Amino acid sequence: MALESATYINGLVATNPTSTDSVSQGDDHIRVIKSTLLATFPNVTGAVTSTHTALNTAATLCAAATDANTASTLVKRTSGSVINATTFVGNLTGNVTGNLTGAVTGNASTATTAAAWTTGRTIALTGDVTGTVTGVDGSGNVSITTTVQSTTSANNTVAISSVTGLQSALDGKLATTANAATASAWASNMTLTFGGDLSGSVAFNGAAGVTASVQVADNSHSHTIANITSLQTTLDSKLGSTATAANSDKIDGYHISTASSGTNSSTIYFRT
Repeated sequence: MALESATYINGLVATNPTSTDSVSQGDDHIRVIKSTLLATFPNVTGAVTSTHTALNTAATLCAAATDANTASTLVKRTSGSVINATTFVGNLTGNVTGNLTGAVTGNASTATTAAAWTTGRTIALTGDVTGTVTGVDGSGNVSITTTVQSTTSANNTVAISSVTGLQSALDGKLATTANAATASAWASNMTLTFGGDLSGSVAFNGAAGVTASVQVADNSHSHTIANITSLQTTLDSKLGSTATAANSDKIDGYHISTASSGTNSSTIYFRT
């Protein structure tokens, strides 16, 4: 009887059993086949659903894998756990242990304190606000002490309406007992009235200058001649050499003297 002795599948002989073998030895052939299958696939405990094409493709790709950057080829580590491929396209998910040599592009989703930058950087603020912090390397939080510049740009202008409660607070400063340093106009017109020797009135609100029409009341006051500049001199000049006083004891520098004797009288003029 032709019965091989095999441990794995590759030890089986495809031509066994022969046509001359006894049927009673068929169980020996079956046992050889089962034992080689179990020895060849000791860890297969379930169904293998991949096709022979998929399995063959996977085996081919794995066999062709190297540590180099070869198109359409899997990349594997060398015996020293080094990957020498120079380009990775796509996302790398999971942990990478060891050093990466060459340029790495993209963003890390997270970083820890141990992943601080090699060189610390300086962050400076300019413009309306200034401030600087140095040594920023991602190893911890940083704070910037800022200063608002006294002379700022137009972008720093804030409208009163943008400051909560400011307009109300300003309005409250001009209460009934308050005075505004300057104002364009009063809210309501006021009337200025003159009394005493003068009479007249005018309405105004401070928006513009006004003129009041006033009158001096008759017999409201009196003055002496001495209080009126040059009045005495002017009056004296009216009694010059050609003037005649209606009733006066002085005519052009002469005084009048009258003498009487009985029924006769005489008048004598003499210069004083």
